[in-house]
Order: sequence, then structure tokens, then C-alpha cells
Amino acid sequence: VFMRISELAKKAGCTVESIRFYENHDLIPRPPRTDSNYRIYGPAHLARLLFIRHCRSLDLSLSEIKTLADVVESTQKDELIRAHHIVEEHLKAIDQKIQDLYNLRDQLNRLHSRCHGEDHDHGRCGLIEELTKE
Repeated sequence: VFMRISELAKKAGCTVESIRFYENHDLIPRPPRTDSNYRIYGPAHLARLLFIRHCRSLDLSLSEIKTLADVVESTQKDELIRAHHIVEEHLKAIDQKIQDLYNLRDQLNRLHSRCHGEDHDHGRCGLIEELTKE
């Protein structure tokens, strides 16, 4: 069952531009073309596109997705170990982002506690003073 790019986009829940982008970045194989130069996609293209979308929903980078996509087609132990490392590193990065967000929240809470909204001391605001400190 072959389909045109608009059909593929609809089935995969993405845009035509996304498909072209993924093609240009070698994340999905270039499809064959009809005599009238239309791209024709098959089930393998849809499966790969759904795989990419799932990876993107996990906030994986394009290079990580490319590596994982290569692993999907491999049964080599080294490739499977590489996939495990990619996810492990991604988890570490997420943990760091979470810690950074906690730190940001703490900083904002400290700033917020310096100012009490409408209750300013003679037109001065502790929050603004803290932000403009050298």
C-alpha cells in the first residue's frame, strides 16, 4: 500500500514539512518517485516516522534518533549497548535539567520574598533592588 506525502503525514500525525525535514536529515529513507515525480511512501516509511515521533516525544535529539534508528535495524550487541547508553545519557541530562529548574525556582522564590506586591517601602522594591545589584 503506497501513499503520497500528504497521506503519510495524516497517518503519522505530522506535517508534510516534517517529513521532508526528516528526509533531508536522513532519518527516513528517500522514497521512490512515480513517473510524474510524486514521492510514494510505504508501510516502512510510516513505521519509521512513528518511531521518530515517539523519540521526539521523549525529547531525544535528531542525532540520538538517528543512532537509535540505526540500532532498530541491527542485532549487533555493540549497537544495542549504544542504544542503552543513549537513553542513559538522556536520563542524566533530564535529571540535570530538573535540578536546574529546582535551583531556578529557589532563586525566584527568594526574589519574590523580597517584595510584597503593593506594600513597598517608600517606593522601593526589594525584588528590583536584588535584580539590579552588581
